Amino acid sequence: MKETKEIYLESRNRAIHFIENNLDKKILLKDIAKEAFLSEYHFHRIFKSLTGETINDFLIRLKIERAAIRLKHSKDEIGQIAFENGFENHETFTRAFKRYFQLTPLAYREAIQDVVAKKKNEYLDKSVNLDNLQVEEPTVKHIPDLHLAYIRHTGSYDKVASSFQRLMVWAAAHFVLKLTPTTLGIVHDNPDLTDEEKIRFDACVLVNKPIQPKGEVSYKKIEGGRFAVFRYKGAYENFYTVYDYIYNVCLFEKNWELADKPALEWYMKSPPFYKPENYITDFYVPIK
Repeated sequence: MKETKEIYLESRNRAIHFIENNLDKKILLKDIAKEAFLSEYHFHRIFKSLTGETINDFLIRLKIERAAIRLKHSKDEIGQIAFENGFENHETFTRAFKRYFQLTPLAYREAIQDVVAKKKNEYLDKSVNLDNLQVEEPTVKHIPDLHLAYIRHTGSYDKVASSFQRLMVWAAAHFVLKLTPTTLGIVHDNPDLTDEEKIRFDACVLVNKPIQPKGEVSYKKIEGGRFAVFRYKGAYENFYTVYDYIYNVCLFEKNWELADKPALEWYMKSPPFYKPENYITDFYVPIK
């Protein structure tokens, strides 16, 4: 039974990795099932049982939410955004987007700019800034490609710790850990867009080369590039406010346009070796 579950988890991970790396294309079920090494019929059932969503619902949701971020953080034409998210034309994209957000892409872009302006004024009125959020002035860094072993967590961020615990048990069994392992988090979703039970987060440990996936532990290479790095000192429970300020104030003030990559959390000082008030986390925000 355990071996069967591990096989299904590996199939799910391969499928999700394939989907997330091909959102700019038209993806068919047969392509995803082939990547998962399962028949279309069995894979469709297994995927829904493990994720709570059909493959099509998962795929469309990721495309639409990805497009929503582009509408907020870029000045790209809507037709270009539609095409680069795998939609055949502007009309197909508009219909799908409106079903999801009850707004056309144009109306959403206008509405979200109003939200950004309102949030900026609210922070200004409350005298909130990077300094009193305990965030250092950001720097821009170019990082190399990263090899990561990871466990995919889906759901509330409050429960991420258990995924890291299982990952550390796996790492201790497979590597000689002479030093504290380098741990990272990959943040895929904006909680203002994605329902909490569907939020994707990867608990990661840095490895020096590709590994063979087994069960829930998988492997991915993160493409390096240009990141704005915000160093934060304090408890994890304040992450939402820090992210909210970064994405609704800092990026616009700096005129930085988001790159199409997930954000990274690099845990410089973390439990169990430090108290929450002394945690240090570097937020790596991908920019063009």
